[in-house]
Amino acid sequence: MIEIMIEQWSQRDGSVDWMWSIWSDGQRRHMGGSHESAESAEMEARAACHKLLGAKPDDVTVL
Repeated sequence: MIEIMIEQWSQRDGSVDWMWSIWSDGQRRHMGGSHESAESAEMEARAACHKLLGAKPDDVTVL
């Protein structure tokens, strides 16, 4: 199973970063950089999933 995790990180200055990671078989396989929105993080993560693993994610979780 391939899962994308989108995480919200709140910074001390009040800004928010959205980070993504790709997980497979309970292990983190890839991490991406920060984004200004969950949507843009998910778009990049889906593209990376296709490029790096040659597959679509089975699930996307936003934390």
